[in-house]
Amino acid sequence: MKPQFHLPLTTHPEASSFAIIENAIQFSLHQGADLVASLYAGRRHGHEAGETYSDDDVFQAERFDRDVAAQLVRHLRERAERVCLDVRLVAADAEAMSATIKPAELARAYDVTILENTELARPLIESLFFDSGRPVLLLPPGDFYGRIDNIAIAWDGSATAARAASNAYPMIQSATKATVICARVAAPRSDNLLDRYVEALKHSGLEVALAAVHSDGEDVTSVIQDAAIEGHADLLIAGAYGHAKLRETLFGGVTRGLIDNLLIPTLLSH
Repeated sequence: MKPQFHLPLTTHPEASSFAIIENAIQFSLHQGADLVASLYAGRRHGHEAGETYSDDDVFQAERFDRDVAAQLVRHLRERAERVCLDVRLVAADAEAMSATIKPAELARAYDVTILENTELARPLIESLFFDSGRPVLLLPPGDFYGRIDNIAIAWDGSATAARAASNAYPMIQSATKATVICARVAAPRSDNLLDRYVEALKHSGLEVALAAVHSDGEDVTSVIQDAAIEGHADLLIAGAYGHAKLRETLFGGVTRGLIDNLLIPTLLSH
């Protein structure tokens, strides 16, 4: 059974980068996964209040979107063909899709959605995080090798952390090493549970190291990422602590810190 990875490509308000295409291809290739790209070339019929546009402005904007979409698709197909990865493309008009199936709803059909963490991508990240029911792989801007041999798991013994680790399975089947990061910002839930979890990971075939870190007033997000980077992790796995009733704040705690300063590929699960 092959994992199914999902890559949303957009032209507006921000065009997807060639880097995220390359990264998604490499991650899919190394994990033995299929890659499905969904293309959202939104029509720009709606504008900010108070702004006026001529028909020519709208036409030029839509033509620009079509040109960008064509470039993205061409690059996707060329790069996938070069590494012999079969990529499926789902073309969708964002305006028409809003009445039928939205990006977050489409993401429910796949194991993981891959996104580049940029400021303009925040609304899409928020939508996928809260509404897809699937984990989101966030990547900092730039190129990454794609192979996942060494993972880091942010662990506090909560159901959220356990769910995140379980949801990461399609991404970590090739992993041989793991660092379990236990940030001591409060009293530990259960050292016995931590021991049990580390033991279970070892029995699964992983070489496991434990990093019990202390924030000492420092931002806990930085501590967790520093520990993951120090352990040479290819991927950080973290449970996302969001509050659906406070969507305007997007995420809280560790998750918000990761979104604001993402240094390492991170799989977030809500």
